[in-house]
Amino acid sequence: MSVQTTDGSRAGFAFWAISAVLFLWGVMGSLIYVAYFVETPQEFALTAETAANRAGYADYVANIPAWAIAVGVIAAAARLLGGVALLLRRAWALPLYVTSLVFFLAALFRGFVLADAGRVMSDGHIAIEAVFVGLNLFAIGFACYGKTRGILR
Repeated sequence: MSVQTTDGSRAGFAFWAISAVLFLWGVMGSLIYVAYFVETPQEFALTAETAANRAGYADYVANIPAWAIAVGVIAAAARLLGGVALLLRRAWALPLYVTSLVFFLAALFRGFVLADAGRVMSDGHIAIEAVFVGLNLFAIGFACYGKTRGILR
């Protein structure tokens, strides 16, 4: 399946597949925040952390200030909306992914620098945070590519 763009290029299978994956990544990231609001810190830690770190991580989660939660929610919402924008072939995917990255980096700064979250997170959990930064950078590049190729309008 391909869709003709204004400059004659096509949004082919790769565009749609990558857009779908980025959308699903946005959905999963949003579900993390839904879980944050419906689970206790202990339940949240049970799914997010290794046995050795669960108690410390639950304490960390229980003490995240409201402003930091809001920063994370904005990052997740912008990421999800960026995925929607890609599927709709809209150029506003780019500023949404940039917004997501800025807010996610602010959340990481708060977590790792201000709250020393690294001491209660497993190496795997920290790696996932790094993968999220990498995926966000990829999404920005992908949206840029789509915009310059005329796929996103």
